[in-house]
Amino acid sequence: MTPSGLRQVQRQLIRQNQRQIQLARLLEVPAEELEKYISQEVEKNDALEVELSLPEAPIIIRNSFIPSSSESDQTESPEPSPAPLSADDSEDYYGPYNFSPARTLYESLLEQLSALELNERERKIAEYLIGNLDERGYLSESLSKLSRLFSLSLNEGFAVSEAEMEAVLQKLQGLDPPGIGARSLQEALYLQARALPSDEPLKPYLLRLLKEDFHLFSQRKFEKLRSKYGLSESEWNALIERLRSFSLSPGAAFSEETAPQVQPDFVLHIEADGTLKVELVQWHTPRLRINPAYKRLLHQYSQRKAEGEAAEALRYLKERVEKAERFIELLRQREYTLLHTAEEIVRQQRAFFLSGCDERHLRPLVLREVAQAVKVDISTVSRVVNSKYIETPCGIYPLKYFFSEGLTARDGKKVSNKAVKRLLQDLIAQEPHEKPYSDEKLVELLQERGISIKRRTVAKYREQLGIPSARERKSIV
Repeated sequence: MTPSGLRQVQRQLIRQNQRQIQLARLLEVPAEELEKYISQEVEKNDALEVELSLPEAPIIIRNSFIPSSSESDQTESPEPSPAPLSADDSEDYYGPYNFSPARTLYESLLEQLSALELNERERKIAEYLIGNLDERGYLSESLSKLSRLFSLSLNEGFAVSEAEMEAVLQKLQGLDPPGIGARSLQEALYLQARALPSDEPLKPYLLRLLKEDFHLFSQRKFEKLRSKYGLSESEWNALIERLRSFSLSPGAAFSEETAPQVQPDFVLHIEADGTLKVELVQWHTPRLRINPAYKRLLHQYSQRKAEGEAAEALRYLKERVEKAERFIELLRQREYTLLHTAEEIVRQQRAFFLSGCDERHLRPLVLREVAQAVKVDISTVSRVVNSKYIETPCGIYPLKYFFSEGLTARDGKKVSNKAVKRLLQDLIAQEPHEKPYSDEKLVELLQERGISIKRRTVAKYREQLGIPSARERKSIV
């Protein structure tokens, strides 16, 4: 026979697990979808009701849920404790470079998914792949790694093989703009050639060049290729000109557009004295309360001995009211966790914001650091970061933008790989066109700026940025 104490512990664990699962779902809901999520919960539970009509303006929650250091572990009932971020601590980074990333590529691809006629399983994989595209439209992570991470994600809930993910990627690569979802420059160019009209006379040659003979093209063996294809000099020059019209970064066109009308979950204010303040924005989110009629009935049934139908009614009322109370508390916990996490991210990246959003001022940051500071699980920070945006004086950013691995500079400080990539882009943009910098030269130039980096790392970053090798830049660009 199972002891009653053990049964009680099991029930508590089940409730705790259910609470964690529900909080995890709430954390993943972006601002514009929260109202719908709450409305669904109100429809399912009669004990919940909207306290007030929806306000005409969004509800602003300032850092009233951020606890002081002595109270940071009191997550159930956090006390108000504003924590302004100081501008006194300066960090040595490089240059002014104002940068405000656009995010319309993601939305555009999601809108096109319906044309692919995917089943629910394939759609989830497709959305995951789209979410992992970089600003150039490239898929820089390997499918083996992505399939493993996807399978381990509690949010997705099913295992996926690399082959299945490859099949979905092949479908995604048919979306606009052509070249999207490529894993290399060669593949990006090939996909653009494949998208050309069937009556394009150069299309067969371009497909052959980019699929079978790209190694010869990279080695500048143009005469061999021209002879192999049986093209005249003018026809070969036309082929090269057509190739030059392709984009090296298929997603770059979106970065030049204005940011989409996303509803930010947070707003960052920078005061005149350099103080940073984070606000949580609840877009037309209804405030909830327990239905007064349910509370009265529950009180009445509790005052007398309930038997039969009365006992059943009491159990029903108690279950509904307790569930409603838990949901309201979860919403409060969501506000606390979101706000506390966002402020910690801003605190970590204060040099970036105080520099006017200079990408080279980003410091390396991983989920674990924020999780330790906020005293939550890494998975919780991951859910907060996913699909959440913050409005800043220099644009709207997804929270996941502020996370990156880092390199160690010669002075011992850590430098974000995004900062290094930005420097790499700047160096290549300023290189002499007739003699592009080799990877070895780029290593030398970066080392002059205090960044210790290996040639293979430069090559890796260059490829992730969709920048061809020096030889290819000289012949293609």
